[in-house]
Amino acid sequence: MADLELRHLEYLVAVAETGSITRAARRLMLTQPALSRALRALERTVGVPLLVRGSRATELTPAGSELLKDAYDLLDRSRVALARARGTETVTVTAPACDVVAVAAAGRDFEARHPGVAVNVVPRDWLSTEALRAGAADVAILRDSFDRRGLAVEPIMDEPRMVLLGAGHPLGARERLTVADLRDETFTYWSGMSGAEAAHWTGSDVDGRPRRQSVRIGSVTDVLAAVALGRAVVYAHGSTLPELLPGMQVRPVEDLSASRLEVGTSARDAGPAARRFVEHILRWTAWRA
Repeated sequence: MADLELRHLEYLVAVAETGSITRAARRLMLTQPALSRALRALERTVGVPLLVRGSRATELTPAGSELLKDAYDLLDRSRVALARARGTETVTVTAPACDVVAVAAAGRDFEARHPGVAVNVVPRDWLSTEALRAGAADVAILRDSFDRRGLAVEPIMDEPRMVLLGAGHPLGARERLTVADLRDETFTYWSGMSGAEAAHWTGSDVDGRPRRQSVRIGSVTDVLAAVALGRAVVYAHGSTLPELLPGMQVRPVEDLSASRLEVGTSARDAGPAARRFVEHILRWTAWRA
């Protein structure tokens, strides 16, 4: 049997989390053909199909789902082994792509205060607590609705949300909007969203009325493209929004629920370095700058 390559496991994780070979290739900074070849090589090594390749999405087979569970553990163990060999301790932190810059800055500050500890920040396009539960991450930066089972979670702050509109959207003529003004708009949705997540991200958690969700997305880039092309509107928290978004308008929404930023660890297996990093994040005033 051919040897199992760790990079192939990283590719499997990327496909599982993005739901698409195209989006996974973008995250991994590979060409799509190169990623497809590597995934076929992984399937040959395992000896069974791992992926169901569809025209719009790629899903894991039952065998692929089983391998994914071990992939998180194997990748984490390899990082820990390298850190030990280098004489350093590693804290792996997952974070939504919109929060990576702030988390990376907090990580650098933590490293300066704790010599011998390295912070490894892993971006996620969507909320993912599976890496935390599987032991592939020590800490997760989390937002809004997510599955809290088996996690110890601390709140960092609440942040107002706004709406992103296309440049030509008629509601852009108003300075302020309400959830009712946007009730009939089309919203984006992520594969695998729970009902609570969908309600939060479309505003139906405010009035209990379901919204249209007809634009499926798999990355932050997809979100911005859907808005810029006038196919959907999106609620977003302020720290995701640069001062200038070409082709888009940003408007306050008066009665929209806030975005809650939180930090989580495993309720059972958080190590001392992970707990110190959580304490650092909770004290780190740059979040509110």
